[in-house]
Amino acid sequence: MPLDSLRKKVGQLFAVGFNGLTPSSEIKTLIRDYGLGAVILFRRNIQDAAQLQTLVLALQQEAKDAGHDHPLFIGIDQENGLVTRIMPPIAPRQPGSMTLGAAGSSEDAYQVGRVTGEMLDFFGINMNYAPDCDVNSEPSNPVIGVRSPGDNPEFVARITSEIARGLREKRVVPCVKHFPGHGDTNVDSHYGLPVIEKTRDALERCELIPFRRAVAEGIESVMTAHISLPKISTAGLPATLSVDALNILRVDMKYDGVIITDCLEMDGVRSTYGTVEGALMSLKAGSDSVMICHTYQTQVDAIERLCRAVETGEISLERIDEALRRVTSLKAKFLTWERALTKRPLDELDKMNNRHAEIARDIFARSVTVVRNESGLLPVSPTSKIAFLSPAGNAPSGGGAVDDSRSTSITFAHVLRRYGTSVNEIQFSDATLPEDHWRTVDNSDVVILATRNAREGSEQYKLGSQLATRCGFKLIAVATCNPYDFLDNNDVRTYLAIYEPSEDAFSAAFDIIFGRKTASGRLPVGANSLFGSSSSSKITIKQYDAARDFYGVLNVWKTALPTYPVPEDRLNTYLSHPRSHHLVAHHDGAVVGFCVAYDSVNKDKILCHISAVAVHPSLQNRGIGTRLITEARSAFRQNQRVEKTELVSYFPRIWPGLPTDLPPATQDWFIHRGFRVSPPDQTSADLYQDIRYFQPPQKYLDRAGAAGFSFRPITPEDYEKCLIGQKKNFSGYVGWVEAYHALNPKDHPSSIMAAFDKEGNQVGWTLMLAPDSTFLRDNWALPPLAGSRTGLIGCVGVDEAYRTRGIGLAMLCHAIENLRARGTEGVFIDWTTKVEWYGKLGFRVWKEYRSGEI
Repeated sequence: MPLDSLRKKVGQLFAVGFNGLTPSSEIKTLIRDYGLGAVILFRRNIQDAAQLQTLVLALQQEAKDAGHDHPLFIGIDQENGLVTRIMPPIAPRQPGSMTLGAAGSSEDAYQVGRVTGEMLDFFGINMNYAPDCDVNSEPSNPVIGVRSPGDNPEFVARITSEIARGLREKRVVPCVKHFPGHGDTNVDSHYGLPVIEKTRDALERCELIPFRRAVAEGIESVMTAHISLPKISTAGLPATLSVDALNILRVDMKYDGVIITDCLEMDGVRSTYGTVEGALMSLKAGSDSVMICHTYQTQVDAIERLCRAVETGEISLERIDEALRRVTSLKAKFLTWERALTKRPLDELDKMNNRHAEIARDIFARSVTVVRNESGLLPVSPTSKIAFLSPAGNAPSGGGAVDDSRSTSITFAHVLRRYGTSVNEIQFSDATLPEDHWRTVDNSDVVILATRNAREGSEQYKLGSQLATRCGFKLIAVATCNPYDFLDNNDVRTYLAIYEPSEDAFSAAFDIIFGRKTASGRLPVGANSLFGSSSSSKITIKQYDAARDFYGVLNVWKTALPTYPVPEDRLNTYLSHPRSHHLVAHHDGAVVGFCVAYDSVNKDKILCHISAVAVHPSLQNRGIGTRLITEARSAFRQNQRVEKTELVSYFPRIWPGLPTDLPPATQDWFIHRGFRVSPPDQTSADLYQDIRYFQPPQKYLDRAGAAGFSFRPITPEDYEKCLIGQKKNFSGYVGWVEAYHALNPKDHPSSIMAAFDKEGNQVGWTLMLAPDSTFLRDNWALPPLAGSRTGLIGCVGVDEAYRTRGIGLAMLCHAIENLRARGTEGVFIDWTTKVEWYGKLGFRVWKEYRSGEI
């Protein structure tokens, strides 16, 4: 391939930043000569609305003039809250992730995603490197904190899913980050390489949960984290550069979307493996888009290094083409030149901003959290003399992602004065105050201390402790960023959290302090959080014990699954299967939920599957089902060394998938827990037909007869050749050969119908089990629900060399006639996608199922 063509192919795999308010000569060169695929904007590129709109349009015009097939991805970190690139007055601030977490509403998260997408789309920005799927499980985390919705992984998954949905609806590509999870570290990867000593099982219980849901819901792009996971990647590489880490996405989650690296100029990569070499390593590991945000020469060197690597065979052209396919497919889905080159009238912006500001104010008002009001100090009288204390200088900002070169001191006393109060403002930089300031504090009716990440800024915490001792009954502490500041310090008896140091958040807090509104926010982190006293914490998960648990499971089954009344004796048989791994949930000694799980063996490979999950209706929506799924998957990983779990029953067969007659919310429940569920139009089915008056279509019998085929139940003398035929043709089907092995005609006469050619060779087979068959009773739960005298036809197959000759339909006719002669009134066809084929004999869908795996 000519070097110029290769450069432009490789350049599509890069996302870069530049300096300036207009397209620089460097960015133009990258677009024109290197075929650059994406640009990332920072606050350094933004001055006002008109300039931003003109800049984005100019970048796209440059790409169009350079002959690009698709527009550029123009991306930005508009996470909202602490990480906000487009600021007032251009656009109103929207609540950040933990503010949304405190408000606790999925609808709020969706609305914020939607208005953020609408605003970005107005300016022509088509990709948002948000939302954060990180679970902030480490309070000392210096880089995530309030960028995460909270410390409960299922809740984080729910909030981020809705943000992504809102962005997507406004044609802005969402990008969840930072895979596989940056929440449990006390090192900022902008300045070093965090090391997380977690096992795969530990990651599956926390960090991976939001990403699994995002992938199951079809997330378009995922950003990697520069974190080392030595128990996942033995080389200790940052996840961005680790094939072991990225294979969790690519192989285990079967993710075929775009993987984007975090900026390779962050020290998590730059100071360890180098930005240029990191670009090559990340693509070899499985990423598709390389981000280098700052330095032009490094950007060029990285593209050239990749081109040399292709020419020398260090990386294959096929790997480049694979990444390019993903990038191009995503562009084709979201971008058009017409849209990219359209400039919206600026007079539309004011109306849009007014709508967006109203949404934001409402959420800020509902997010303010009164953590403690033990002194009964709230609400405060507006006539009170107030001392307002805040840190001077640079309070801890929230990590390298916070794009703000200005002072991070908190100076919102002017907001407080709007309430007509007498305010003395004190800014402090030490852990104590000079005497004149102490006199002001002592002479005040109320002391309001605003802190920002006080656990990192020790002088804030120390002063807060002094204030609590000296004037505790009149002290109100307001954590303006991470809510951990005084979370565990009960000496601070009146404590509020607002999750971001913005004017809107402060105004909402003062509305609560002065009693204009009632606080409704809930802590999304910590032991006393929204999740700390969940009913599921009182639940114990145990291995199923028949003597102890059977009747409890039976009761939950009858109550939670009333439309599937499996008889007691049959359920007991299925639960007693030797390859079972069932779990039960107990509350006060009673069974309140269960997970029916098995493993199977196919070609020496162990398959793990969950066949049923149910929770008593009185305790649903408490996280019990989620815990059962989590523990079942953990047991499979630990005991069977298997990562993939299917939603299916092989033998015993309960459901062959997720029943589509379950309410949509129940089906979505599995998707929200990370199961990749097939689309509603891609189903398998169980079929049924009343055969009391069945008349076999003569044309199928005549065709097979004219070709010399005959049909009869196999005898003991036929049995060995029957098994040979199964192993030859169907050993790839789980349980198929085993079913034929179990049906020796000596013990189970007339259970297998076979087709024979002119020479007497067996060329086709089907099970035909009458209603009184013990094998049917012990292995299939559903046929009796279709009718009391229902038999089963299953494992229908024709030798590969004899297919398309009409053998199968004729064989089914003979099997149905045989069953009817034995008193069978209905026939159940088990788990098929060939609905139309069976329909030729009168079978109709009884139930449909969606496949699912995680």
